[in-house]
Amino acid sequence: MIPLLTVQAVEKKCSFEHVILLGNYELCYGLGVLSKAAGIEREASFDNVGELKAKIMKSIEGYKPDKVEMERLLCIVTEMEEYTSDYTDQMYELYSMGYEKGTV
Repeated sequence: MIPLLTVQAVEKKCSFEHVILLGNYELCYGLGVLSKAAGIEREASFDNVGELKAKIMKSIEGYKPDKVEMERLLCIVTEMEEYTSDYTDQMYELYSMGYEKGTV
């Protein structure tokens, strides 16, 4: 249930301006979407969300979104600075779901 609610929350947030992501789950989903959209390879695993974010953001530096919702997603993922070092398997599941979808 948590993954489904997270996906819905992130996708809804991309319809609005001036929103924020709330927590590691939303961040992981957003990172998965951006990774696929920017054409970078899916991570086989990770255990630290901060390290994953840093690696993906460096890899997608030249990425230019093709629609406003993706621009908003890039913006809110970039701006998110508050996350924990906690890790659960659902975070990788959400990252993978985002990667499989590849857009919002």
